[in-house]
Amino acid sequence: MEIPAHFADLERFVDRWRLRNSSERMAAMAAADIEELRELCTAMLPRIEAVVTHLNLFPVDDMPPREQALYELALTFAEVSHPVDLGWATPEVSDLFPNDRMNLVGPALAW
Repeated sequence: MEIPAHFADLERFVDRWRLRNSSERMAAMAAADIEELRELCTAMLPRIEAVVTHLNLFPVDDMPPREQALYELALTFAEVSHPVDLGWATPEVSDLFPNDRMNLVGPALAW
């Protein structure tokens, strides 16, 4: 899946980090090593304002496929960046509530 051309520098992250829901993003963060997360964050952080500005041109529930891919990449960045932001040595959280026990409902289900 491609993303809009003016975000081509972020395309290399789409296959690994375009995740469609919060459960997938949580599992990916827990499975990643800190260097993977750092690489994603280093690329996304300087571009996130432009990404959000671009995505605001489209209705969140009816985005074209390229924008949908970019949106899901941006959501992943937002949800997995805290280990990097907080200077953790690893994204592992030993007391993390088990992802398979979470039951998202309503609007949270779409995240």
